[in-house]
Formats: sequence, structure tokens, C-alpha cells
Amino acid sequence: MKTIKARIILTVVICSLLSAGICGGISVVNSGRSEYEDSKEEMRYICENLGAQMEAQLERVEQSVNTAYSIVLQQLDDVEAFKKDKAYVDAFTEIMEQMLYEVGGNTEGALTAYIRYNPDFTEPDSGVFLTRDNDTDEFTSITPTDFSMYDPGDLEHVGWYYIPVQHGAPLWMDPYLNSNINVYMVSYVIPITIDGESIGIIGMDIDFGKFTEAIDSASVFESGYAFLTDGKGNIVYHKELEVGTAVDTVQGAAGVKEALLDPAREKMTLNYSFQGEDKELCYVTLRNDMRYVLTAPEKELRSAAAHIILLILCGALVAMVISVLIGAVMGIVITRPITQINEIVESTAQFNFQRNENSDRLCKRKDESGNMANSLREMRASLRAMAADIQRAHSDLDDTLKQLTSITDQVQVMSGENSETTQGLAAAMEETAAAMETVNHTVSHVKERAQTIRDNSREGEQASIESRHRADNLKNTTGVAQDKTTQMYRTVQEKSAAAMEQAKAVEKINQLTQSILDISGQTNLLALNASIEAARAGEAGRGFAVVADEIGGLASQTSSTVANINGITTEVNQAVKNMEACMKETLSFLEETVLKDYSGFMDVAKQYTEDASGFEDNMKTIGEEVDTLLAAIVEIADSVNAITLTVGDAAQNITRIAQKTQDVSNLVEGNVELMDANAENVVKLQKIVEMFRN
Repeated sequence: MKTIKARIILTVVICSLLSAGICGGISVVNSGRSEYEDSKEEMRYICENLGAQMEAQLERVEQSVNTAYSIVLQQLDDVEAFKKDKAYVDAFTEIMEQMLYEVGGNTEGALTAYIRYNPDFTEPDSGVFLTRDNDTDEFTSITPTDFSMYDPGDLEHVGWYYIPVQHGAPLWMDPYLNSNINVYMVSYVIPITIDGESIGIIGMDIDFGKFTEAIDSASVFESGYAFLTDGKGNIVYHKELEVGTAVDTVQGAAGVKEALLDPAREKMTLNYSFQGEDKELCYVTLRNDMRYVLTAPEKELRSAAAHIILLILCGALVAMVISVLIGAVMGIVITRPITQINEIVESTAQFNFQRNENSDRLCKRKDESGNMANSLREMRASLRAMAADIQRAHSDLDDTLKQLTSITDQVQVMSGENSETTQGLAAAMEETAAAMETVNHTVSHVKERAQTIRDNSREGEQASIESRHRADNLKNTTGVAQDKTTQMYRTVQEKSAAAMEQAKAVEKINQLTQSILDISGQTNLLALNASIEAARAGEAGRGFAVVADEIGGLASQTSSTVANINGITTEVNQAVKNMEACMKETLSFLEETVLKDYSGFMDVAKQYTEDASGFEDNMKTIGEEVDTLLAAIVEIADSVNAITLTVGDAAQNITRIAQKTQDVSNLVEGNVELMDANAENVVKLQKIVEMFRN
């Protein structure tokens, strides 16, 4: 925000936003809360209204039954006769039938009207039962249910009688399906008790469909609807839940059952969740202990509040736009004089003191802008006077400046020459220093190098002679050893081949032992045959048998001996094989290792000889370096001569610089006089400068 106008607009906008935000926020919160509470109040009002309509229908039925009950008590003047005299019962029944026709016909929604007697002392089908299909038809009388057909515990068929009798007081029964007429209905029943003795019951049934139609037609907001529960918190009618479903078993409806059973929370709204949607409900309790419940999504209750909030936000937006426009107009009006003053200031900053057409109009203003314009006019007048003084001082200084310029040019030329001379002197001195350093370094290096070369050449000469002798001796020794090793290898190879050939004779022993084994086997067979023949000969062949046994024993010993010979032969063969392997390893070692090593020794001896020759070559190189050293000494002599000449030039340049310096000093003295002449002009300018304030 670089301009005052933008800052003014921004200030107005921020103030407007803050005001609109604070007021709008308060309005939104209060309006939202109020509208939400109004929506809940509307929901409670609708719930009470619709509940009151159902309550009115129940009340009408209740009044009709109470009226009929009062008539019963008036007409039943002799209980004992009623219990014993059938004629009395019939007369009483006729009166009751006429009464029920009239009372039931005047009761909206009544489908049945009945009076039943205690079956303990009357006929099991005694009493009156009037029925009709809808409340626009006329009642017709049908034969009442025969109690003798059902057990008292069969509540589905006769519960409408025994439950009120056991209750002992007027009772609204829960909605049930009357199997006798196949209609789902609600009953109001009063047990007839005189002097503590049960006479029977009197009651009416109303079509539960009337209630469901009223519930289906009920609506609140956009999608709100109604449903019924009994006095225990179980669903009696719901468009999505089954009859008998406990409310507390519905997901998200925790706490709803407790609220329905708490009289203190009747006609109050309750927040709960159903099928993932936040909802609100309120209820009223009907005289039959059912709960008429009205429910709607919470977002629909808040929709009116959201509409109000939207209107408030739109109003705040319009107010902000208007505020921005007002701020823009105010910014233009306020900043216009400042802009014009700024133009005059910019002209002044550019040393433009011409009269501005807006100056008179601005000076007539009575606000801060007018004060600024008047102060600016006075400042511009002072600046004009200052400019005139500066102009005059400028003329005086201009003349002086021309003289100073001429002198300065001369000083500049002399200074240039002086500078060139000085640079030449500096360069000469640098060359002198470098030359002297080179001389010192070269002389020192030459001295050390000459001494080292002298020593190395002597040692190298002696070492080369010794190395050549050792190389020749090594070469001769290695040659003799290589020849002996080669001879040894050939001798071992020949002897091992001969030994291997001789070892093959052992195989002949194996052939001989096999022949002996064959002969031993045949001998053993002959001895066996001889023993058999001797046995056949009896006593005559006994001596021959002894001989045969001895021959057989000899054959066995022969076989055993041959077996031992075979074992020894096997060991000899194994030893021969081991010796053969050992000889092969020995020959391999001589061939692959020893002979190769002697070849390597010969190569080393040759290399040794070559190194000795190279050493002699190095000695020659050292001689060449000595020649180079002599050349360096010559260069040193030349450098010394150059130094002498350079020093002479430097002395001449120094003399020239001294002369130029004297000339410059004279010119400077003239400049001092001119500067004294300009002192008065400097004083004038100083006075002008002091008029400006920081």
C-alpha cells in the first residue's frame, strides 16, 4: 500500500469488514439459534396438534364406552337374578343391544361394540356383539364368540375378555389382530364388577387403520414423518421398522427409549441418529399409553436458520461493497489536494520553480493541505533566491576553474612523464633484484652439483666394474647348474622307466598262482573222488583213504599258501604303483619347477649384465651434465654484466625524477595563490548551504 488513497480505502474496507463480521456474526449466531429453536417449537406444536387429533378420537370412544357402562350399571338392578334367571338375562340383553346400536352408531371410527357376560354363570355365547366394515355402514348383530371353544389362556381369540377382567379397571388394549373378524384394531374395555363380583365386560374396537392413515398423512418440514410406539418403547407402527421392534435396538437411537418412558421429557425435542442421519424427535403420550412420535432430519430444522444466515451474509456483502465504494470516493476526495501538492514538490525536486496553476487554489484551503501549500510556496521563494546567489558564485568560480584547469593540465603532463620515469626505474630495479637472486641461486646450485657429480662419477665407475664381474660369475654358475639339473632329470627318467618295466614281472606271479590254484582244485577233486572210492572198497580201501585224505590236506594247504602269495603280490603291486606315482611327481617337479627356475636364473643373469651396461651409460650422461654446468657458469658472468648496466640506467632516471619534482613544486605554489582568491566565493556558498535544514 504505497498511496494514501489505497490506505484510506483499505481502512474503510477493514472497518466495514470488522463491523459486518461482528454484527453479522452476532446476527448469524442469534438468528441461527432462534430459527433452530423456532423450528423445534414448530415441530413440538405440530406434534401436539396431530397427537391431539388422535387423542380426540380415543377420547370419543372412551366417552361412548363410559356412557354405555353407566347405563349397564343402571339397568342391572338384580345381580342374583342375572346370575340365575335366563329370562332376566335375555331381557337385559335386549336393552343392551338397543343401547349399543345407538351409542356405537354415534361413535366415529367404532367398528365393534359389545357386552359380554361372565361365562361362569351365563351361556358361553351370551351377550351382544355389533360389528360393521367401516364407520359409514350400519351395525349388524352377530353371534358372539363361544367361550367354550377356547381355553381362557388363548389370548389370541379371547384375550380381549380375560385381560381386562384380570386388570380389574378400564383398559386400552394394545393394537391386535382380531382373528374373529380379521381386522387389526385397538380396544377400550371396561370390566363390569358389582359388589366385587365380575359380571362381564363392555367395550368398543376402533380400526387401527384410522391411526395409520393419520400417521402416514402427517408430515413436518420436507421429509419428517410420524410413528407410534407402545408404553414399553416398542414400535407399533413405523414406515420403515417392523412392528414390535424395540427402539433401543435401532442403531444410533440410544437414549430414545428412556426419553419415551420419561414423562418429564414429553413434548421436548431429542436428538438422535437413524441410518447415519442426525434427527430430532418429540412425542406426546396418548390416553391408551401409546406414544405419538414426530421426527425430522436435523438439517431440515436448521434449513430456515441457514436461509436467514445466507440473507445476513448477502446483506453483509452488499454493505461491504457499498463501504468500498464510499471508501474509494472518500480516498479520492481526501488525496486529491495531496496529489496536487505532490506534483508541486516533484517540480521543486527537479529545480523547476515555474508557477503552478493549482498553487493559488491550494493556498486558499483552510485545512492541513492549505498549510502545506503555503509552506511550500515560501520554500520555493527561498529556493529561487538561493539559485540566484549560486548562479553568481558559479560565474566567479568558472573563471577561476579555467585557470586551475590550465595549470592542472601542465601538472598532469609532468606527472605522466614522472610516472613513466618512475616505472622504468622500478622495472630496472626489479630486474636487478631478479638477476642478483638468479646469480646467487645459480652459483650455489652449481657448487653443490659439481661436488655431487664428482663423487657419484667415482663411485659409479667402481660399481659398474663390480656389477659386471658379478653378472658374469652368476651367468656362468647358473649355466653349469642348469646343465647338471638337466642331466639329473634325464637319468632319473631313464631309471624310473626301467624300474617300471621290471615291476611288470610281478604280474607273472599272479599268473603262476592262478595255475597253482587250478592244480590245487583238481587235486582236491581227485582226493575227494579217491575218498569216495575208498569208502566203497571198505576195509580194502582204508589205506588208500588215508592217502587220499593226506592229498586233500596238501591241496588245501596249497590253496592257502597261494592265497597268501596273492595277498603279498597285491601289496607289491600297490607299492609299485605308489613308487610310479612318486617318480612321476619327482620328474614333474624337476621338469616344471627346477628347470624353469634355472631358466629364470639365466634371465636374471642376462638382465644383470644389461643393467651393468646401463650403469656405464649413466656415467657417460654424468659427464654431459658436467659440460652443462660449465655453460651455466658462463651465463652467470653475462648476468653480472647486465646488472652493472641496469644500475647505471637507474641512477640516471633518479636524477631526472628529481628535476621533474622541482618543476611540480613550483606549479603547486601558483595554485595556492589561486585558491586563496577563491576563498571569498567558498564563504558565500557556505552561507547558502547553511540555509538548508536537515
